[in-house]
Amino acid sequence: MANNDSYQTPSASSSDTRDNSSASAFQPEADGWHSPAQSGITMPISPDFRSCAADSPENAASNDYGLTTPVAPEGGRPTVAPEPNRPSTPGSGNNPPNNDYGLTTPVAPEGGRPVAPVLPNIPSFPTAYYGQVRFLNASTNNFPVNFSIDGITYGSGFGFGDNSLYQEISDGFHTVSVTSATAMGTLLLQQTFPFTANQKVTMVLLDAREGGLEMIQVSDTGCTNLPAGYGCYRVVNASYSGSSFDVRLYNGDTIFRNLQFTNVSPYKRALAGNYTFYLTSANFYSVIRELPVILITAVTGMSPMSTPLASANVTIQAGTNTTSYIIGNTWSAYPLRMLTLTD
Repeated sequence: MANNDSYQTPSASSSDTRDNSSASAFQPEADGWHSPAQSGITMPISPDFRSCAADSPENAASNDYGLTTPVAPEGGRPTVAPEPNRPSTPGSGNNPPNNDYGLTTPVAPEGGRPVAPVLPNIPSFPTAYYGQVRFLNASTNNFPVNFSIDGITYGSGFGFGDNSLYQEISDGFHTVSVTSATAMGTLLLQQTFPFTANQKVTMVLLDAREGGLEMIQVSDTGCTNLPAGYGCYRVVNASYSGSSFDVRLYNGDTIFRNLQFTNVSPYKRALAGNYTFYLTSANFYSVIRELPVILITAVTGMSPMSTPLASANVTIQAGTNTTSYIIGNTWSAYPLRMLTLTD
């Protein structure tokens, strides 16, 4: 009876035997261990962990261990693009040359435009679009004036003979205004003038022919391609209506003749040096000729002009342009004089 009460594990028939390596993992033991299928018991089967990279010795060096760092797809662009030619940060010798260290600079997609393009520094206006302007008050009025262009002050409190330095003015037409510096900004003159890029001009305030004030624009673009040791010289009559003058040297040689009110003489070449020029009333004799080139000549035995109206000591420097402005009159508190400026 004891033999009949024991349960014997039936042996598998040869027809049921399968050559399956996966099944052998759960093969019943020969000592009678019960297979789950024999008694209808369902046992949970653990998943195949051989797919885990952590259990793979050959992949141990590249194991992510469940970290969520994004990985670029094959053929895709990495999150931080490597830059093979990028130098390392100056002063940090341990910095790898291609490392961006997590900087958030946007990277442009392949073939596309940058997310945030870097714009170059562009000046508001290149200097090629500007000229230069200065002001001279040749008016004999006994009150100072202010000069402005398009409402921007270029000079204030200018009395007789005062002048400004050159200042920039954009190419185009601009409105020049003259106001009184003492009478609550009373507008005295307003006129529009053209200004040209890369050109220098002097705006001269004059006593008008009909009384009051007027303004002329004098171009200061002078000689070019001067020979070595030479400069250029000219004279402008900015004195009073109806005037006419000659400019001479001590020996009587005429440099400029018959300069009438608002006339601007041409520039003439002048050997660099110190000169004394004399202002006389105009001589209308046609036999008198002007010197084509101004030279320092020896003083002759000739007597100087008997009645010069004014004189000026002028230094002409090589490679420069120089202008003498005749200003003032013969009856006011501002007598005739020659004001010399470098252009």
